Amino acid sequence: MGEVKRWVIVGAVVAVLVAVPIVRANLPVHAPRIDPAALRTKILASAGVPYQGYADTQGSVILPAIPQLGEVTQLFGGGTSMRVWRAGAGTWRVAVLDPVGERDIYRGGGNTYTWDFGRNLWTQVVGELPARLPRAPDLLPPDLARRLLADAAPGDGLTALPPRRVAGIAAVGLRFTPGDPDTTIQRLDVWADPATGLPLQVDLGGAFASRFLEFSPSAPDPHVLIPDAAASSGFTTTTQNDVTAALNIVTNTQLPTSLAGRARLRGAVSGLGVYGTGLSRFVVAPVPGRVGQRTLDAVRNAGGTAVPGGFVVQSAVLTVLVVRPARRTYILAGFVSPELLGRAASELR
Repeated sequence: MGEVKRWVIVGAVVAVLVAVPIVRANLPVHAPRIDPAALRTKILASAGVPYQGYADTQGSVILPAIPQLGEVTQLFGGGTSMRVWRAGAGTWRVAVLDPVGERDIYRGGGNTYTWDFGRNLWTQVVGELPARLPRAPDLLPPDLARRLLADAAPGDGLTALPPRRVAGIAAVGLRFTPGDPDTTIQRLDVWADPATGLPLQVDLGGAFASRFLEFSPSAPDPHVLIPDAAASSGFTTTTQNDVTAALNIVTNTQLPTSLAGRARLRGAVSGLGVYGTGLSRFVVAPVPGRVGQRTLDAVRNAGGTAVPGGFVVQSAVLTVLVVRPARRTYILAGFVSPELLGRAASELR
């Protein structure tokens, strides 16, 4: 009987330990009231705020197996855990964690270095590009929220959300509602530290979420931000992963100045067309030869729906349309409706 009693006590203690975080999470959260427009301004101005913490992302945006985009597919279609140390906009370190090790990205003094634990390899990334493929640090709550909130369009709305406790911080929230009926994103919810405006949690229409599980609004130890290569480590150099190079885009293609009533954004990468504003922007990339055919096959094999000259596939909020009107393939993608991309494709043909 005594043995049973002891296990009952142990069970009760474990139940209390498990319940404490749940109870704490559901306690009323008190945070200062901030006007949504003022909070957006504060979020956009938070790029230089130092911090450190542990963040987690979860996505359901399953991309087709487009050639050379494997890592991007993993970022948006699954979970990523990251530890971050940030002294400022140009000085930081992010460790992408997995069950067998980690991959670190260092930024400082205008240089970028990566560390692959499994391969014992350091890489210096040379050069800066106007556009590159997304990488894990881009999906941390602060960077993601600022990028999505930066370009508001006419008709977009901002409303306040109830405060929420995120990583121990009583965070204030706002909801950004796009006004364009052609976007697939119905809402963007952001919760931020009221003191600094630093975003702590982002929810993109229920399709992608990024949040801090641990957070400290303090500058990290400078030594943590210095790449420290052992004598036994390998070392190499590479260039930034350019979107044009990754997709083998035909850079001499003359794309229209507008498609489907959306003006082309000036200053985009050569050969790449960016059309529209805000969250209803979409991208057009001309891809040649065999890469184009493989891309078309990938979208078809991912369950794409046949359309004139190609196939279209939707995953959560993302739409990808691939058409091949002649010997050249066009990829059209964005957080927009298939109908909008279809109109744009018909003008390309």
